[in-house]
Amino acid sequence: MNFLNSIVLFGLGAVVLPLLIHLVSRRRAKEVAFPSIRLLELMQSDRIRMLKVKQLIILLLRTLIIVLIILAFARPALRSVFKGNTRTSAVIIIDGSASMLYVDNGELLCNRALRKSEEIINFFKKDDTVAVIFSGENPTIPIPELTGDKKHLLNVLKNSENSWSASNPTHSFNMALDLLHSSGALNKEIYYVTDGATNALPDSLYNTDKNVRLYTLLLGPEERDGSVIEDISLVDKLLAPGRKLTFRVKGLVGAHENKMDIEFFVNGERKGKSGGIKHSGNIAVADFTYIPENHGWYSVYAAVNDGYFEPGEKRRITIKVPQKVKVLIAGGKPEDMYFLEKALKLDPDESMFSIRKVLETDITQSYIQWADIIVLSGVSDLNESLYQSLLGAVVEYGKGLIVFPGKDTGLSLYTDGIFRDIFPAVVEKRVDYEGQNDGEYSLIDWFDFTHPILRGISIDGSFYRPEVKSFLKINPSINTHVLARFNDNSMAVGEIACGKGKAVVFTVDAFSDDSELPLTGIFVPLFIRSVQYLSNTLIYSGVYETGDSVEETVGDVPQDAQVTVKPENSPAILVDIEHAEGGASTRNMSAGQPDFYSIFVGSDKRGCFCVNAPHSEIIFSRASDILISQTYKNVKWKKVEDSENFAEFVSKDRYGKELFGIFIMFAMMLLCVEMVISRKV
Repeated sequence: MNFLNSIVLFGLGAVVLPLLIHLVSRRRAKEVAFPSIRLLELMQSDRIRMLKVKQLIILLLRTLIIVLIILAFARPALRSVFKGNTRTSAVIIIDGSASMLYVDNGELLCNRALRKSEEIINFFKKDDTVAVIFSGENPTIPIPELTGDKKHLLNVLKNSENSWSASNPTHSFNMALDLLHSSGALNKEIYYVTDGATNALPDSLYNTDKNVRLYTLLLGPEERDGSVIEDISLVDKLLAPGRKLTFRVKGLVGAHENKMDIEFFVNGERKGKSGGIKHSGNIAVADFTYIPENHGWYSVYAAVNDGYFEPGEKRRITIKVPQKVKVLIAGGKPEDMYFLEKALKLDPDESMFSIRKVLETDITQSYIQWADIIVLSGVSDLNESLYQSLLGAVVEYGKGLIVFPGKDTGLSLYTDGIFRDIFPAVVEKRVDYEGQNDGEYSLIDWFDFTHPILRGISIDGSFYRPEVKSFLKINPSINTHVLARFNDNSMAVGEIACGKGKAVVFTVDAFSDDSELPLTGIFVPLFIRSVQYLSNTLIYSGVYETGDSVEETVGDVPQDAQVTVKPENSPAILVDIEHAEGGASTRNMSAGQPDFYSIFVGSDKRGCFCVNAPHSEIIFSRASDILISQTYKNVKWKKVEDSENFAEFVSKDRYGKELFGIFIMFAMMLLCVEMVISRKV
């Protein structure tokens, strides 16, 4: 037990007052003339002794009453480590993630968090110091130190806005602990104002000051109403003007709903509506169809308008319906070109490619000049003039090159040509299992699905891995982006920028005798996307989440040209770019608020991308008490619910269980006893 108002204990000196009063008022014997000895017999010595005992009991009771009253006003408490007469330093961490934009009882949780934070600041005394941290993707601290200027802190809260990013609670807590470590105050506290989402918890906290107390203020409901859009994707892989496209939307139906009404918008115009029925796991799926009339960029989003949670009510995607790409397929033999042509002509009536086929012996400079993309499949050699035309087409004119080297890879075209000038690599050997024991093959078992060519081809990575009997084993340069590898870690597919153009090299052949690749489900999208990537006509543009690093290629940019990014609903901003082979790209740019964005070089529109709220913020799950306890096991913490009186809760927890009432009650009881005894004296 300790005393929260210990200065009152100096009043214990008053316990001598009853003794002094007793000594001063003690009765003295008086001389009295007795008329008769009979009266002396009436006085009994035992009654005199009893009177003295009662007087001593009254003295003791009065002394105890004074002691109890003084102790009561010294505020005795059990199990309290809070020092009531010294300074307190505190850090308020406000969850600034997108999930705090949920509307509960007509109020945004982020606004409620600011209101609660104001209550916390006003709770502190004059000499206390406080700091505020907003825990977004990059936590911010408006005043980078503990301050006693509470008026300034309140103004900071009034002018603050919630971010659309994911939270970074671990970094925020480390910042808070560093601030408190530098404080000389005996009382140290952290207040975490959050909706309690699982992703809003920090990693386990270590090396914390044993005197730091943590209060987690949980806002909002444990289970949320309203539906959210989890994902929107393009089902079709071939895009062309006049060709029907299908978009698939997946969402999560609200906890108290059976379906979700999804609206579909293209370039800001409403194009349709569908009702998604709730299935297992509260998931609903709906498809939309749309026919683009022209080539160009299309901004597409699906939305539900429940009014509960704006970040989760809309999901965006941008696509580009391309013009026809001119593709030259050159082969050593007709079978070298068969599967490549089939892949590009999945729909002969609405093909997005203009294709010319030519055998190795019939290649001319005019073919190379005509094409946007040149595909060499099984070509063993080119004369010097044709090779120089090919090299110039890639390096100087920015055309794309795709290579399927055949078994006869001559020195002049490959070792002293393509693998030296366009796709730097060292040819190690040709691996050939053909004609050997059954079961001997290599497996292409790794793909880089983060590269634009492979992005979105397989979300879960479940597809058949191609078996290969024969391939060219090469060691590419360090600048090569390896897209696929064999099970011995050697390259199967690689991409590199060369001058103004790019090249993609497959180390396997394009016919089925030596490789299963042309027969597997991944071949067609991989080849088509390679053609699109090299011709800068990828149907997908960048899709980012708030806080992601934006990496968009903008092509050739003159040295004095300005590159700007224009959000659909905000003014344009200047961005930095980095010049490199294959074109300039954005640099040091983070995805901002959810929106559609256009990239301009001067007044020339070079591309589009979109930003969505982080997926982790949309799928809400309130952390369990067990998980919270595990996270905070190294710090003294308490959970404060939204409905509880904050000031009353913290006061009780700060000071432990106060015994003021108990001491006063005993003092009153002793006073009653003293009064009864006094009347009988």
